[in-house]
Amino acid sequence: MSLYLAVYLPMFIAMARALNRTYRVPLPVAAATAWVGCELIRAYFVTGFAACMLAHSQVPWPWILPVASYFGSYGVSFVVMFAGAVIYQWLDWVGLNGARPNGMGNRRDRLSALQRRGLLISNVVWSLLVLGVIAVSFWSLRMRDAWLASQQSLKPLATILLIQDDMPTQFDGPPEDSVVGWNRYERQTALAAKINESKKIDLVVWPESTFIAGPSADFLYRPYPDWNEVGEFKPEFGLSREDFAEYLRSCKGATEYKVMRIGANFKPDPPMLLLGVDVLKVRSEKSSRYNAALWVDPAQVESVRYYAKQHLVLFGETFPFISGLLSMVGFSVGGLDAGDGPLACKLPSGATISTSICFEDVLPHLIQGHIKQLSEEGNTPDILVNITNDGWFRGSSILDHHLNNAILAAVENRMPMLVAANLGISAWIDGDGRVLRSLPRLEGGSILAEPIADGRWGLWKWIGDWPARSLAIASCMPFLVGLAKRIFMKRPLPN
Repeated sequence: MSLYLAVYLPMFIAMARALNRTYRVPLPVAAATAWVGCELIRAYFVTGFAACMLAHSQVPWPWILPVASYFGSYGVSFVVMFAGAVIYQWLDWVGLNGARPNGMGNRRDRLSALQRRGLLISNVVWSLLVLGVIAVSFWSLRMRDAWLASQQSLKPLATILLIQDDMPTQFDGPPEDSVVGWNRYERQTALAAKINESKKIDLVVWPESTFIAGPSADFLYRPYPDWNEVGEFKPEFGLSREDFAEYLRSCKGATEYKVMRIGANFKPDPPMLLLGVDVLKVRSEKSSRYNAALWVDPAQVESVRYYAKQHLVLFGETFPFISGLLSMVGFSVGGLDAGDGPLACKLPSGATISTSICFEDVLPHLIQGHIKQLSEEGNTPDILVNITNDGWFRGSSILDHHLNNAILAAVENRMPMLVAANLGISAWIDGDGRVLRSLPRLEGGSILAEPIADGRWGLWKWIGDWPARSLAIASCMPFLVGLAKRIFMKRPLPN
């Protein structure tokens, strides 16, 4: 991963130099265009990985983040890189860059008075442009704060409990680990219910992969499939069809029992549950396994829905190249299957929630695509929820980077974002990117979140990353033009 990400720095330098020197694009525009182009490519190439964008460096200063509601994280990255290039040009203009060609003075000494005046004017114009963008962003944030302060009381969309604890996370871990993790999350949920017993809880959220009861199959709560019509499907675990059906029935019983145990902590009305779990889908001649978010109402445990993760982690959940090669010689490599689309669920309070899993919030276009599709279907979300298992990273800085992505996703889409993370960092984030509450990493705890409706309009929600795509195409043009010249100039002329 480090080696792959390192490629983008020299690629950015090459793109910016080509735009600036070959096509005379002003340095601030060339640098910002090339940087955003690299970030856009990184968000799509090889399944996509858009963590650690330049925009994420601005999370501590929410007054620059409103740009993201119009042009996404890419817009914030553009402004930051643009400002950096303007600062460089000012240093260059005053002779502080230390460039002394042939040992005779710096570049400013070699410029004519007219050239120096032109450089000064351009620097002033670029600086005013940057300051204008920052001023408008700061003004919009202050106006929002003033409006919130003028409201006597705002009714929350819902009352939601986010649970965080330690589900042991390792490859090929002993079966006892899942029992230990389950017990920890059940105890933490019971404690959270007692602390907030005066509240009517609408939803309890457990992180990714923490609800362990065997895989929940998507037909367990419907009539069982006719095994005579399943064709050549071979049940997993080397079981016969009869034993496999019995195994699925036992999973159903375990799921219902554990759901009822969680719901028993909340009286008189148990809340809805959003649980991270595997889902096994069995169809004719095929089975699929999903990393899923299971929606359960303890009052109607026979009726469940689930969101299946769409963006799978390369070499962790999917093996697109290896599995294809090995299948040619008769071997198969296990992995998960990608889900079909987003899911919106409505709480008793009336709020609609859209769920993402793990690193899906690292991809700006995926979250925006979910919201747009659900809105077109008449299920516009009010709240975004991300469930993740970050126990893999043992409390390292990737937890901060992952949280930064959730913060930018909240600002981009002008919606509150809730994060339930195994071993941290769980958080309640508002539509301005402010972390209202969070839990320390590597510790258990809970967050009582009462997000309010945002409702502000943002260009990003409707057009997505098309401006960034245009910049990516522009940044690649010098290479494409150069390649075309090499190809066509070498062709022999016709007789």
